[in-house]
Amino acid sequence: MAASLELDNGEHITYESARKKDANMINEATFPGARRQLFQKLRDQRVAIQEIVRHHLRLRDEDSCIVEDQWIRGSFNVCIPVEVRSAGFNQSLIFRCPMPHKLAEAKYPGTVDEKLSSEVGTYVWMQEHCPDIPIPRLYGFGFSDNRH
Repeated sequence: MAASLELDNGEHITYESARKKDANMINEATFPGARRQLFQKLRDQRVAIQEIVRHHLRLRDEDSCIVEDQWIRGSFNVCIPVEVRSAGFNQSLIFRCPMPHKLAEAKYPGTVDEKLSSEVGTYVWMQEHCPDIPIPRLYGFGFSDNRH
């Protein structure tokens, strides 16, 4: 069996197959490890994520706010469901985080903040100029320098 590298989609690629690709397969082969590290870092920060959600929703101590176990991974973001139960608010929300390795943050510092800035700006513009078009509610956001 030929040696292979794991790709982010869970598939494995051999050297012979990688040679035929136009993409930088060496770079792509780093994605699974980077994703696992990011997910572990986020899992280690579950309490902080809950506290951030509590802050933005102005929840009380007796209100329930729980980071769920099943996460949703897209191409550039991980979406972390958070279940919120309080007297006036019972919903499952999404705590969305960009995946820095997919945005080349290590090579081009600031790309994550640039992405977030564009997305937040788009939310504001949509709310002001297209109020009849339903979009998810943005409760809060944060940049790498702690601005929010």
